[in-house]
Amino acid sequence: MNIKSLSIKDYQSFLNEAGASYNFMQSPEFVMSYQEREDVQIYGGLEDGKVIYAVIVIFRPALKFFSYASSPREWISLTPELMQNEKLLKEFVEGVSKILKSKKSLVWLVESNVEYQPRDKNGEPVKGIFFNEPYRQMIKNLGFILSSLWRGYDEARQSRWVSWIDLQKGLPSLSQGFPICLKNDYEMFTWEELIKEMSGNTRRSFQKADLPYLEYKITRGDQDPDLKEFDELLEMSAEKHNFETGSEKNRLEMLKSFGPHGYLCVSYLNISSYEYFLKTRDLELINKEKEALEVCEKMPNSKKKRNQLLEIQEQINHNQKELNYLNELKSSVEKNKIPLAGGVFYETPGEMVYLSGGSRPDLAKYMGPYVIQKAMIHMALEHNLRRYNFWGISGNFKPDEQGYGVFYFKKNLGATVGEYCGEFIKVLNPVFGPYYLKKIRAGKIEE
Repeated sequence: MNIKSLSIKDYQSFLNEAGASYNFMQSPEFVMSYQEREDVQIYGGLEDGKVIYAVIVIFRPALKFFSYASSPREWISLTPELMQNEKLLKEFVEGVSKILKSKKSLVWLVESNVEYQPRDKNGEPVKGIFFNEPYRQMIKNLGFILSSLWRGYDEARQSRWVSWIDLQKGLPSLSQGFPICLKNDYEMFTWEELIKEMSGNTRRSFQKADLPYLEYKITRGDQDPDLKEFDELLEMSAEKHNFETGSEKNRLEMLKSFGPHGYLCVSYLNISSYEYFLKTRDLELINKEKEALEVCEKMPNSKKKRNQLLEIQEQINHNQKELNYLNELKSSVEKNKIPLAGGVFYETPGEMVYLSGGSRPDLAKYMGPYVIQKAMIHMALEHNLRRYNFWGISGNFKPDEQGYGVFYFKKNLGATVGEYCGEFIKVLNPVFGPYYLKKIRAGKIEE
C-alpha cells in the first residue's frame, strides 16, 4: 500500500467519497484549527491510486530530541467493511508507522472511534446487539498495545465515555458500533418522540424554557463570533463545579475554523419582556382574585372556593416577589438582555457535538441551559443528523462516584451512554519508546 500526505482538499474529497459518519476530531475543520499551533499531518493509504484509509496525526515534543504522535479518533476508511479488513489495515498501519519513525516519534497513540458495546441510559450494557472486543484484539494483532478500559476523567486522553441522543431509529443495530455510510436514509425521531424519553422534571423544564421572555441567539463560526459572554458563563460554571476552562484563544480558533458548521448559542433573559409578562400576569391574577372573592361572598361555606381563592392569592404573592426580584436585577445590570447559559457546538455530517458550556448558577430558575439545548436539538433534527452528542462523561454511574452529576443531567435529557474501545498504542522506538510510554501511561495499559 502506498502511503502519502494528504492536503485538506484531498482529505475532504476522500470524506465526500466515503460518505461515512466521522467524529468532529476527524474533520478537516479540526485539522485547520490546530495547524496554526501544532504539527498536524493527514496520511492516506492508497490502493491502485485510490485513497482507502486516512488518519490525522498530531506531532508533539517528547524527551527534548524526539516527538510522540497522536491520532485523536482513529482512522477513517472508504467503506465500513474496510474498518475490519485486518490485512489492508496492517499494511496501512505499517506504512504510517514507517513515516512516524522517520519523524523521530517514540510512540503512536490512537484513540478509537469505534464503540465497544451499547449501553442504556443508566450505563448498563445492552446485550445481543454488538460487542467489539474482537475488534480490539484485531488492533492488537496490528502491533498495538491496548489501554485498559478505563473509567473516570483523564486529562491526558479524550473521553472514552460519552452521552448522546440517537436521532435516527435503530442506530445501534444498524451501525454495530462502527461509523456507517451517511448516504443511506434512516427514519428520524421527532422532537415529540425524543421528549417522551426524558425525565418528567426535564420535560417540565423544557416547557418553562418556552416562555416569551427567554430568548437565544445562534452565531455561526463564519459570522465573527464574540465569546466574551460565553467565556464569562463558562468561568461561572467552572468556579462552581471546579473544572478547567481551557484556552479562550483555542476555542475561538476552532469555532472560526468550523465556519458554518460551528455554533455559539447563548440564551438570555429579556428584562423588558419579562417585566411585561409579570405585569400582565399580575393584572390577570388580580381580576381572578376579585372574581373569587365575589364567589366566596355568595358561598361562604364552600371550602373548595376558599381554597381556590387562597391559591390565587399565593400566585399573586409569588408574582409580586418576582417583580421585586426583577427590579433588583435591573438595577445591577446595564443591558436589557442578561446572558443565562451558553454552549459551543460543532456539526459534522453525522452528529451535533455539544463540546463545552456554562451558565449563571444564580439565575438557574430561568432554565437557560434548556433554552439552548432545545434550540440545538431542533437544529440537529432539521439537518437530519444521526446523533446529538453531549460529549464526555466519567463512565461512573453511582451517585457517590466522580462525575455522576454530569451523567445524571445528561441522562435526564434522554441521553444514552456511549462507550468507545479505548486507546491503542504503538511503540515506534524500541529503545526510548517503552521508557516514554511508562512515563506517560503508567498503570493504564492492559497486562
